[in-house]
Amino acid sequence: MAGFSLDSGGAGGGAAANKAFKQQLNKVYGWYTGGFVAFVIVLAVLEQMGLPRSWIGFIFLIATVLLYAGIGIMSRTSDAAEYYVAGRRVPAVYNGMATGADWMSAASFIGMAGTLYLSGYGGLAFIMGWTGGYCPVALFLAPYLRKFGQFTIPDFLGARYEATCRASWASWRRSCARSCTWWRRSTAWA
Repeated sequence: MAGFSLDSGGAGGGAAANKAFKQQLNKVYGWYTGGFVAFVIVLAVLEQMGLPRSWIGFIFLIATVLLYAGIGIMSRTSDAAEYYVAGRRVPAVYNGMATGADWMSAASFIGMAGTLYLSGYGGLAFIMGWTGGYCPVALFLAPYLRKFGQFTIPDFLGARYEATCRASWASWRRSCARSCTWWRRSTAWA
């Protein structure tokens, strides 16, 4: 975070710095949570006072964009370890919340709700597969990513297979995209 350095001041400085980081992290999460609750209450009051729903939607969109822009500006860094994993200082509880939020993102939530709506009870198999696949992939892949010092799967594959896998993966994606484009064009006006 901006203005928050982790200088280890001698013996035991690393532990003190981690403790200070966790306290700062708790404070930031508290402010974000309190601010979100206050924001929702203010919007609810404005809605009861007669503010049109379209204005509420615009306010929510603009506030969200400004919040994320502010987080990005305050948390800028040029170190890959700081960018991807916050220097490996984030406690397990917060990492668990981030992983849960990643699993239950808006896209997957809407997709799962749509699948259940369209498929009925049979769509539950997709959701069980989604959850059952996400957890083992995260559990079994994360140690290898950490061991190799990589943060993304393409970086891991490039380091593990010395970039030959990346080239073949790119050509496979390109051929799939061309096939899909050809198929879409050939069946579009049929």
